[in-house]
Amino acid sequence: MAIFTLVTLVAYSLYSLGQNTYRRGGAEMEIWQNARATLDRMTREVRQAESLTTILPATDGDLNNPPANELQFQSGHDASAITYVRYYLDGADLMRQKIAYYFSIQPEVYVACDSQDQFGNPPQSIILEDSLVGEYFTDLDFWQNNNLINIMIHLSKNDRVIDLMTSVYGRNL
Repeated sequence: MAIFTLVTLVAYSLYSLGQNTYRRGGAEMEIWQNARATLDRMTREVRQAESLTTILPATDGDLNNPPANELQFQSGHDASAITYVRYYLDGADLMRQKIAYYFSIQPEVYVACDSQDQFGNPPQSIILEDSLVGEYFTDLDFWQNNNLINIMIHLSKNDRVIDLMTSVYGRNL
């Protein structure tokens, strides 16, 4: 009976250890996949950007001018309408907004975000789309050296922290 109990305890311990390892591995895979997918989407869109509306510092190390934690740029995917894309954090979620600017006289005509009407007034904005891009984000940093835009993402899940960085050359910037 003692040998049977010992074998059962060892078998249960091995099974429990295997289950914990499987769960940790699944969480690890999920956070890495989330990081890669969101970074891929951001770099693809930034590469096609027509112009940046967010003013980015030249480095990530200047305490007086820290990296931006959101990025807005004119989309280069649709030449028929002037729209903008904004990446920002909402808690631990990475969000993507598609924004358009217009004047109340012609709300169906989208204009550049820095336009002015005949009285010198800025345009109004409308959010065309607001969608979740990624989860488990703790921070997001953007800075720019010439036409090279640096993106650093920080994710965390179950005490696992991932920091990924990439640099994107803005073709149209």
